[in-house]
Amino acid sequence: MGRTVVRFTVAVACALVAFAQPAVAASTPALAAPGPADAGATALLIGGDRIVINGRQCVIGFNAYSRSGRYIVTSSACAGSGNGAGAVPAPAGSTSTAFVGNGAGNPLYTVGGATPAPVGSTVCMSGPVGGVRCGTVVALNQTVNFGGQVIYGLTRTTVCAYPGETGAPFFTVVAGKAQAQGTLVGGTGVCGGGATSWFKPIGGVLSAYGLTLYTG
Repeated sequence: MGRTVVRFTVAVACALVAFAQPAVAASTPALAAPGPADAGATALLIGGDRIVINGRQCVIGFNAYSRSGRYIVTSSACAGSGNGAGAVPAPAGSTSTAFVGNGAGNPLYTVGGATPAPVGSTVCMSGPVGGVRCGTVVALNQTVNFGGQVIYGLTRTTVCAYPGETGAPFFTVVAGKAQAQGTLVGGTGVCGGGATSWFKPIGGVLSAYGLTLYTG
């Protein structure tokens, strides 16, 4: 399938840096999902909520794990990666969950998997500014120029997005559970009509970092 190139000239707020896959120690034994409650955990990690990562205000996309421990899938700016999304270790003293919430600390759906949604599907996003809102998947495999930063392999939707929500989770709802789709990269337009947003599909991030989603 060919790529469609979209030029989007609004500058992104945070510079993106080169993609780097975190190393996984070969000697570390394979893990079952570590949690959800780790010893001494206090803060619940719920998709759509704000979190401070290395002094930066970020948004939790989805929670995942690997041999090396627990991770948060979020924006590339917060994860220190490139091409729209990345993963960062979950903070010590937190509790990883399989939940996507309303952006205000309240879980709404349990993540049940990551089956990709085709064009025409209803897709929703949860963010800390606008809560949960839904729209339609319009196109796949888009290439978008965000103020000189070209990002490949994006999915375009009609979901509206607010500033400060980059990294927020996109999901579909199937049989009462959330199917993880990806994390917000950027958008244009306004809520209430004419909005466009793009998300980075979750599959590529999970594969690049060797991660498995928390599901329930």
